[in-house]
Amino acid sequence: MNTNELLLELRKFVLIKSGLRNIDPAHCKTISEYVFQETKNYVSETTVKRFFGFANTLHKFSLFTLNSLSQYIGYDDWDSFCRDKESQTTSAQSIWHNLKLKAQAITEVSLISKKNNSGVPFNSTANRSFFYPDFDYFLKNNYQFTTISAQPGHGKSILIAHMVEHFFVSENAIYKNDIVVLLNSMSVNAITQSGLSLKDWFLKEFKFESLSEMISFFKKNPKERKGRFVIVVDGIDDVLAKSVHLNVFIDFLHSIEENNFVKLIFGLRTNTWLNLQPTLSGSAFLNKAWYTGLFYDEDTLSNVPPLNVDEILYTLSHIENKKVTKGDVSPLVLAQFKTPFWIQVYFTLKIEDNMLELSNPLLCYELINYFLEKKVFLAKQSTEKIYLSKKISGCISERDKKLSVPKEKILDYINCYPEAYADLLKAGILIEEKRFSTAIPTEVVRFISKDVYTYFLFIQITEQFDYQSCKGFFEYILKTFSKENSLREHILNWSIRFCINRNEIAQLKNIFKLPFTNQEKNASFDFICYVSRYELSKPNANFSKLNVGIDFVDLMAHGRTMSQLYKETIKTISGNVLNEDIQTMLHVLECNIYLVDVDKASLQNTMHLLKRNYKRLNDLFPINPYDLILYFHNVLNSKPTESKNLEEKIIKLCYEIDKSKPHKNEDLTSPEVLCFRLVLMVLFSQKNYAECHRFIMAILNKYPNIFYVRYSVFSPFLLLYLGHTYLKLNYFKKAQRIMQFLDKIIASEYIYYTNFVLTGIKIFKATFYNCIHNYDQALTEIDSGLEIASKNDLRMLEISLILSKIDALKHTESSEEVSNAIKELLNFLHDHKTAMPEYSNLNGEEFEQTFKILKSYRRSQNC
Repeated sequence: MNTNELLLELRKFVLIKSGLRNIDPAHCKTISEYVFQETKNYVSETTVKRFFGFANTLHKFSLFTLNSLSQYIGYDDWDSFCRDKESQTTSAQSIWHNLKLKAQAITEVSLISKKNNSGVPFNSTANRSFFYPDFDYFLKNNYQFTTISAQPGHGKSILIAHMVEHFFVSENAIYKNDIVVLLNSMSVNAITQSGLSLKDWFLKEFKFESLSEMISFFKKNPKERKGRFVIVVDGIDDVLAKSVHLNVFIDFLHSIEENNFVKLIFGLRTNTWLNLQPTLSGSAFLNKAWYTGLFYDEDTLSNVPPLNVDEILYTLSHIENKKVTKGDVSPLVLAQFKTPFWIQVYFTLKIEDNMLELSNPLLCYELINYFLEKKVFLAKQSTEKIYLSKKISGCISERDKKLSVPKEKILDYINCYPEAYADLLKAGILIEEKRFSTAIPTEVVRFISKDVYTYFLFIQITEQFDYQSCKGFFEYILKTFSKENSLREHILNWSIRFCINRNEIAQLKNIFKLPFTNQEKNASFDFICYVSRYELSKPNANFSKLNVGIDFVDLMAHGRTMSQLYKETIKTISGNVLNEDIQTMLHVLECNIYLVDVDKASLQNTMHLLKRNYKRLNDLFPINPYDLILYFHNVLNSKPTESKNLEEKIIKLCYEIDKSKPHKNEDLTSPEVLCFRLVLMVLFSQKNYAECHRFIMAILNKYPNIFYVRYSVFSPFLLLYLGHTYLKLNYFKKAQRIMQFLDKIIASEYIYYTNFVLTGIKIFKATFYNCIHNYDQALTEIDSGLEIASKNDLRMLEISLILSKIDALKHTESSEEVSNAIKELLNFLHDHKTAMPEYSNLNGEEFEQTFKILKSYRRSQNC
């Protein structure tokens, strides 16, 4: 038996003695203690880790270590252990058996090393069994070798480890008789450091001069062969980067004699395979012997496809220690995790920062930032690497869908910093590929992913503006990147993160004022919510409890979307702000949310917080919002409303606004927006439509161009209330003009509106069609509105729509459908445990009696 075989035996008996079937690094300390208790010899935990392959071993084990471990399992010393094992090995053992024992020792160490180098715990990684039939076909057919080639970070090595276990090593392996030799970079480095050539090493380990000699032997002695001899080589890209080693490797491939039992598998990065392929294509034998596989992509030279959704969720469920479904992961993050490398980065980041959730799209950007910080910004030669990355990203044309640049265009940069460029390739940040679609095959360079390319593109933009966000900064993004290009979305998100990190919140208003599309504005608003909540949770952030100011309130007040994310953001920020004035304004925003949600309990809790600052509310707002909110609180709880005093305050405010000099739209403040909104809701709820009209006209007097604001949802809100007021005052033609104006707003992709506004427009149009007796069209608008309201959890608006539906159906002589609509309403109220407030009824006066009956029925149901 050779040394490797003896060490393998010693490891096996140490495990048995320690009562362990399998071992992980945590067990090494326990084994160290067991050895000391048994022998009084101290073998350190680190030495035990090296012995079991959990740490690199650059030298032989000391005789003291081997003697101690031999004594631990009952022998006098290492020498006596070796003699005993040699005596058990008889000459009757076959050559095949000896080869298998030697291969097993090598493979075991390599497999442990590969598992330990996995960026995610190996047991958490998906085994990608879709690849197994393809590999099995290769084993069973007359092919000499195959490659498992992939770009860095695409899971090539983990796939190889799973396949070796599945086919050859595990207890249930299907090819137990086959011999498998797994060699990785550690194995190859150990050979080269010992001064042996590959030929010398093969002779020492397997007693054959070469692989060709072994093939010839088994061809002449077929009865000696018990299966296949499979050699798997992975992680030697750095070795093959040297031309001398590459030539040795190519000569080795040419020397293989045709046979059907020796199988060679090479795990290679695509850029290494790029250098090998021309040699193979020039050899008829190698072309015939090479199995490309079903999944080989000639464009990328890879046969390891991205992870599918099930594989991603499998790994995430193991990392999170709970079942993770597709709905738990942001689509942006899910797309990023198709490359296994990013899951590894997530696993590492999660250990340091457990605040980011999988559902948060910000995670995608934090992973990129974290990775580049470690591999570029804090790495050796960081200045040179940053410079190269920026120059390369600047040379890439957007018209190139693969986002690559011909290498010849950046040769000057590469020649200036060859070591930094080589490090970027080694780290997998840059990738070299061959493009065969051109007349002459061209070598190109690209980033590992579009996300990394986008990051360096964004860095260039910040440099152009001296790392200052401003209106010009966002105008440049608008002008440079087309709206159809997803690149603009990512650049905008990086910009939002940049501004909030630096607490430059005011600059984010430019996104809504400039002609970005409505979809982009809504997506940006959501991302602002995600980033602000995360930044507030970080220690020592610029956007902190101390620094949340009026600019953030402005964004929230003018961009009210009523989404669950918006609600959670307002609640989180309001509970973590030290500035009482800002906190108070956020509490008023919270109350607005609870009125739409018809959430009586939450409304009451927040009102308690507002009441503490009642006097300060008089100073901050044109009218005390607590009085307005109290009115709705009483309505919701069926309490008397002392409206005379409130009415006087509203009339006084209306007079003050009306007498104001005309102002620009930019002068409109968030406290005004919040109060005006509440006042109109109160007046409408009181059925004081004439005063409601006067109040809107007063606002128009102070802000003559208010209806032309395109960056705030307050403008369409005001239009909707004016339209409803016209309907109540029977000014149908004026209401129709408002409806046409609102349709133009919705038709323009650059005007900012939200699902809340869109549902409000559906309610207004349904009410209008009910008023002019076009009930079929009203029902069409209602059904469309209900779909949006239900999807976005807009409870009060959903109640209003169902009430309008009942009103429309009552005029169609469809008694059964009316009954069904009433049941739909009552079931909705029951399921959501909510009330049906007066302000939810926007129908005409003839519907008042029906509404009272429905409310009465609702109350009796509660009893």
